[in-house]
Amino acid sequence: MIKKLILKDLNALCLGLGPFLSLISVFLQLLYNDMPVEGEHVFTHFANQIIINGNISLLNALLSIIGATLTAFGIFGLINDLQKNKSDNLMVFSVFLFLIATIGFIISWSQDFILVWGDANLAPSQMMIEFSLIFSFGILYWSSIAILSYRLLTLKFLNANLLIALSVLSSINIFLIIYTLFTFDPYNASTVNLLYLGFLVGSILFYVFCFLAARKILPNK
Repeated sequence: MIKKLILKDLNALCLGLGPFLSLISVFLQLLYNDMPVEGEHVFTHFANQIIINGNISLLNALLSIIGATLTAFGIFGLINDLQKNKSDNLMVFSVFLFLIATIGFIISWSQDFILVWGDANLAPSQMMIEFSLIFSFGILYWSSIAILSYRLLTLKFLNANLLIALSVLSSINIFLIIYTLFTFDPYNASTVNLLYLGFLVGSILFYVFCFLAARKILPNK
């Protein structure tokens, strides 16, 4: 019975559970972290926040890693199901980017373990590494979601307005990452506020997409 259930519903369960764990992580960040004041060194501020929060930071990183892994498997399984009859090169490309980005994000979140356990004097530099990984793999992540949501729109997989909004917002986040890379001032928190807002709204919208996708494929598995 359990074996049959796993084989039948695993993709949908991962699409539902993965974003749920990631959403908890988002709420923990909003609850326990705050933005640096003007003139404060951004990397030092966020590194100190992670160190001060201690076990909460470890839990947050763990939830993010597990959630992202489950979500990646769910997306991988979803695309495989949609391509049973005909292969779609753009979908394959989007999933490839998504999986690579997920690996990169997992590496970036694992830096929080080092921040909590390591030398506090080296924490700002470690935070720079984490930011660099998020920026680098963030471009791949949002590119994959933009392409995937566009292709699913042509297949009328879910609500058209949701998929259009997700594709457009993902594209905007790509440009925000590139723009912030060249305008970022480590002593001016306002230079990352817009990117932070884009990531937050885009992530929540993507989690909604995952929940709806899980609900849609579950009866058909």
